[in-house]
Amino acid sequence: MRRALVFACLVALSACNGEKESASVPGSGVRTNIKRYPSTGVTKKFELTISEFDWEVAPGAIYQAIGYNKRIPGPVLEVTAGDRVELTLVNETKEPHSAHTHIVEFDTNSDGVKGGVAPPGGRVTVVWNASFAGTFPYHDHAGGSEGESGGLTAGLVGALVVHPPDDKPDVFHAVVLMDMDLTRYKSIPGTADDAGTITDGEFRGGHGFMHTLNGRAYEEWVPPFTAKVGQKVRWGVVSIGREFHTFHVHGHRWIGNDGVMTDNINLGPGTFSSFEWIEDNPGTWLVHCHVPDHMEGGMIGHYEVSR
Repeated sequence: MRRALVFACLVALSACNGEKESASVPGSGVRTNIKRYPSTGVTKKFELTISEFDWEVAPGAIYQAIGYNKRIPGPVLEVTAGDRVELTLVNETKEPHSAHTHIVEFDTNSDGVKGGVAPPGGRVTVVWNASFAGTFPYHDHAGGSEGESGGLTAGLVGALVVHPPDDKPDVFHAVVLMDMDLTRYKSIPGTADDAGTITDGEFRGGHGFMHTLNGRAYEEWVPPFTAKVGQKVRWGVVSIGREFHTFHVHGHRWIGNDGVMTDNINLGPGTFSSFEWIEDNPGTWLVHCHVPDHMEGGMIGHYEVSR
């Protein structure tokens, strides 16, 4: 029997360190178990440049992207619960763009819809108070010529990680599940023959190169997630696209937010979850979306556990 940790939580509702307090959810009149961390007095400053660039989703699959700091997803923004976040956006494109986020506290000037939008060729600074621990998406919400979903589809997505100050893991993996648009590809490999051998980088089913793990498609190209036996391993998974996905880790299990043991969680667009375990199962394991078309379309990678 595995000795792996039987502990996990949805970070939207808890602090992931087992320490909770009762507080009012603003505007609801309902009290629930959440933890609002006090201010640390620390301000973390980040700068993200928004630009157009080519992104290699897989060998030969070149995506015409718009992203933060020329990568998909954008950089992982890591802070400690209670920190103040100052995020400066420098927009080098011809459309307005922003960085909207979830759960952390901010006012309308930093929402990224009307306030907190970087104009073409301009810049803006938004302020977030990271009062709650967890992993949350950040993404464009400005609504350029392609509509409010255009920036997300182009690649303006990322993960904001707020660590509890008193409960940091040995290993943390941020995972962004994203859906690509085949019309944005500058080039794309050919389609594999279902009856023949699939070679690296070829299309795999009708959804080929449409679904990605951290901006990459297929296990040959997705950078492997790694850990060692004995380490506390925490995952923060964000789904930020068009489709509903699952996130499945082979050879491991945890307790979901419903109190039931699981190894596969459901995530709709804009949702997120955190879970963890004490690693005790060495080997190379698959991680993937369990929707068959999505897995065949690229949302599959490896988790490598060494002793």
